[in-house]
Amino acid sequence: MSTRKKMIIVCVIIIVIVITTGMIFGSKKDNEKPDVKIPILLYHNFVTTVPESDPDNFNYINTPQSFEENVKTLIENGYTIMSIKELALANSGKMKLPDKPILITFDDGYYSNYEYIYPILQKYQVKTSISIVTDKIGQEINGIKYLGWEECLEMQNSGLVEICSHSKKHVFYDKRSVRELRDDVKESYKQIEEHLGKQELKVFAYPYGAYTAETVRTLKNTGIDFQIYDIGMNYFKNLDKNAIKRINIPCEMTGKEIIEEIEAYK
Repeated sequence: MSTRKKMIIVCVIIIVIVITTGMIFGSKKDNEKPDVKIPILLYHNFVTTVPESDPDNFNYINTPQSFEENVKTLIENGYTIMSIKELALANSGKMKLPDKPILITFDDGYYSNYEYIYPILQKYQVKTSISIVTDKIGQEINGIKYLGWEECLEMQNSGLVEICSHSKKHVFYDKRSVRELRDDVKESYKQIEEHLGKQELKVFAYPYGAYTAETVRTLKNTGIDFQIYDIGMNYFKNLDKNAIKRINIPCEMTGKEIIEEIEAYK
């Protein structure tokens, strides 16, 4: 074989190696998830008049006016409010994550979420999730009214609200048997699906954030897609669907203060 032919073959081999290497590393880079914060805000009950004192130090009540200010401020500062379903799609590579994603959630299933907050969600076309305690549906307990199935269905059908499980009984499940937790969560979703139809995505928010490694493992193995139980920040690059964190929003915390807290996480 002539020297010229040998040089051509060597050049071709080098080109193939360069192209193949670029494809491998380029593919790896494309598949990497961006290192983006995913803050998830947590609200509870809403009142039109803030009382002078509160047994929970104003951590679990808020006002509709404050909530609307929060939503407006977040949108004006470039945040995209997304649903848990959209987060799941982004996590599996089926949709692009917004540059500044944020989620809004509500716990317990208070009627005030429908009465005061649902109109605001409609006004701004904001998606949220409400984690309900199924034993409290349609009840009024200690003067506090909870959602009924009719309101849950209406909000779900709007496409703006996901209804999730906050358990059947709302107790400290880290102090109960894993079997009881498993059965309660199964029963809560059985009731949800009986009234609201099949739920493709199943999310469980632990009451009081009370969990154990065993409860997390058990629910993961019984079909719960997302488990929420901690306070803090989520990062898309290493998002753990079984260890979702949230930021609790106390009474009348401003949108600017929320953004400052988000930015404080490194």
